[in-house]
Amino acid sequence: MNAWWRIMLVIWLASIGAAAADDRRAVYGRWASEGSIIEVSDAAGTLSARVIALKDPGYLEGEEYGPVGTPRRDDLNPAKALRTRAILGMELLTDYEWGDDQWQGRIYDPESGKTYSSKMWREGSELHMRGYIGFSLLGRTAVFLPVASCAANIPLMLENAELTGC
Repeated sequence: MNAWWRIMLVIWLASIGAAAADDRRAVYGRWASEGSIIEVSDAAGTLSARVIALKDPGYLEGEEYGPVGTPRRDDLNPAKALRTRAILGMELLTDYEWGDDQWQGRIYDPESGKTYSSKMWREGSELHMRGYIGFSLLGRTAVFLPVASCAANIPLMLENAELTGC
């Protein structure tokens, strides 16, 4: 094999490694659903997703939990000791690792108080997070938009959390 082919082979192998690293980082950033903004980042080789903003960060009139205006808490957590922790700042992921070209682990849903097996990936400009029990076919996928898209609900959530971005 001549030197030119060896150089091309090294460049090609390096580009494959770089593409895999880019896929891992593709989920990083601030992502918004209809009622919340999460920040996905690296946490010492695993993945972190924290709630950084809520559309309604405090309890509203007529809600079952908490005095009106007080910060939302993890009221539905099966562990009574955790029911007083705030939703804002909450870590949602555990045991998240990169495998089979996607992030996989467990995700906590503060709206139900349940933890599910989960996987996360990008499709175009959207972040997809699928929670499931047993098989991934039996689950639900939440779709998040990048905060930079500034959809109608995002500026209000950023303002409530005293964050910038739109």
